[in-house]
Formats: sequence, C-alpha cells, structure tokens
Amino acid sequence: MKFATASSLMCLLCALWMTACQTPDIQPAPEYSDDLVVEGKRLIAQAPRQDKNLWRLRVGLVALKQNQPNDAKALFEAAMPAAGQILQADASTRMAQSLFSPENVKGFHGEPYERAMGWFYRGLIYWMDGEPANARACFRTAQLMDALAEKHEYRADWVMLDYLDGFITAKLGKDGSAALQRAREHAGAIVLPDYNPAANTLLVLQTGFGPVKKSGGDVGEALVYDGGHSDVAQIRITVAGQTVTAPIFDNLTVQASTRGSRAMDLVLARKATVKKVGDTIGDVGTVPGVVLVDYEDTRDAGLALLGVGLVGKFIGNSVEPRADTRTWNNLPQHLSFAALNLPVGEHPATVNFIDATGVALPDRQKSVLFNVQVGRDTVLLVADR
Repeated sequence: MKFATASSLMCLLCALWMTACQTPDIQPAPEYSDDLVVEGKRLIAQAPRQDKNLWRLRVGLVALKQNQPNDAKALFEAAMPAAGQILQADASTRMAQSLFSPENVKGFHGEPYERAMGWFYRGLIYWMDGEPANARACFRTAQLMDALAEKHEYRADWVMLDYLDGFITAKLGKDGSAALQRAREHAGAIVLPDYNPAANTLLVLQTGFGPVKKSGGDVGEALVYDGGHSDVAQIRITVAGQTVTAPIFDNLTVQASTRGSRAMDLVLARKATVKKVGDTIGDVGTVPGVVLVDYEDTRDAGLALLGVGLVGKFIGNSVEPRADTRTWNNLPQHLSFAALNLPVGEHPATVNFIDATGVALPDRQKSVLFNVQVGRDTVLLVADR
C-alpha cells in the first residue's frame, strides 16, 4: 500500500515536472493601429448586436472627417436602413416595450436628430461621389425624420436640409426657390445667400460638441439632454483670393430638445408607475410583516403581509423603466455651409472659426488642400475639432 502511494506520488511529480518544462502558451497582445477608423471597426465587431449601428455611425463620421469617403460610405450604408424600416417595430423594439426589459435592448437608430444627421452625412457622400440627385433625396429623408415633432413650429425645421435641397435643385436647372423660402423661414434673422448654380466648391462646416442624452424623472424614465457646446459664431474661408464668411445655420441641441414627447415615453411612464407602486407596496408590507411575524398571535397576518411586501419588492426591482441614453456622441453642435466658384485645379484654403467677439480661434484654424475638377462639384467636410 505504501509502495502504491509512493508510486502515485512519483508519477504526479513527474507530470508536474514535464508540464513545467513545456513552453507556456502565451497569447500575444492584440496589435493596435493609430488609424481611428481601423480601431473603430474593431469596436464595431466587438459591440453587442443592438449597439453595432451606433458604432457604425460614430466611426463613419470619423472616416468622413479624415477624408476616407469609401470607409464612410460603407459604414453609413450599413447603419442607415430605409426610413420605413426604422419606423417599424421589430422584435427588439417590442422587447423594449415590455415591463422587464430596458429600452436599450432595441437596435440603435437614434432619436430623430441623430437619424436626420445620418441621412445628412449619407447625402454628403453621394454628393462627393458626383450624385447630387441622390444627395438631395437623402436631405429630404433627413428632413422627414424631423417631421413628427410634437409642436408644429418645430417640424422639419432644419435650415441646412432645405437650403441644400433647393441648392441642388437649382444646380440641376430647376426651381429651388420653394426650398430656399422654407430655409429662410426657419433661419429667422440669419441671412441666407441666394443660390449660385455655377458654384463648384461646397464646404460643409461643423463646430463644437453635440448634445448628450441622460436619464431624468423619478426612476430614470425621462429622456433629457445635456446641451452641446460651441464657442464659434461664424466661419471665414479664404481661398483663391476670395474670402467668404458663413453664418451658423443649425444647432443640434435645439433640434434634439424641441422634438417633444416620444411614443416610447408613454411606455416608460407606465413602467415607472408599476415600479414605484411595487416599491411602495414592498416598503409598506415588508417591515410591518417582519415585526408581526415575531409574535405568535399575529404571525399569520405578518406572513401574509410579508409575502405581499416581497412580491412588491420583486416587481419593483424587476421593472426596467430607464430611458435609452445611448448617444451618437461625436456629432457637432453647429452646422454651416459655403459655396464658391473656383477655377479648375488644386487650391489651398484656410478656414478660420470665429468667436462671438469676432476673434479667430487660433487652435481651430484648418488648412485644406483640394482639387476642383471639370464637370462635378468638389464637396468638403471641415470640422473645427
């Protein structure tokens, strides 16, 4: 018996020695790239299914700002399904409406201002590809995303979308005056220039940081916004002996916060009511129930009350009323636009972002080099950050 035990011990020691002598299986650390688009694609691949569209939109905008239009095109095409598909309730949306599932289980398509910006950028990519008619269709779809605002004066009130709609219409040889009139009505005191169909260089300008969603209400059931920020009041473009000053056309915080109530708000309000009632019943029933159980003559009543309280607590803790605060968080605060008529060839341009006192912000100045071609527009996206 001792021999068997000693043999077993020797075998175990040999096995441990052989294991120690083997080359350890070391997994190499993942290699990271300095390319934000490459790293963004890695994040898309790792993201949960319901968050992939959010990451596609974020990375697509990074690609567009870094002048990688092919990557941007693929990402926005994947992230922007047909408008009708966005408005349909799929299985994940129905799950989000149930009492015991949070709103963020649904696939991300964003709030109307985010959907509008997705279509806006998709339109810019079409225009860059020499397809202005398709760009105009995207701008119209973007405006449609804002058409269901609760108050009439805030419906489809993006200045840029109507302005660019009419501008492309004028460039295609048709009458864009109706869209220009709508844009001027939305713009109020902002002076919008008349269209110049001969303009062949189009600078789309954006500044600042856009709004961020957060939860409000008693139990997080309300969707509210932290306003975005930009200290830029206007943009000055200098190129080929011309200087053009562009005003701010659209404010994304205004667009986000003037949408009014959502259909999902009613669902979340109902969830919040159930949660608060459950919590109240739990608080009312549990503590007295525990006290009554301690006494023999009130034990049955105490157990019943305790049972009701525990059920209330269970329901209150299980209901998921919190609003979906996932945010397309690299959107800008402001949008602007300038159109120029430049000779064919290569042009360096300087873009200065001006604050409310008229001073150019030195850390925001951008130098842009681009080429004007025959027979098609040059479309550039320039951001201050």
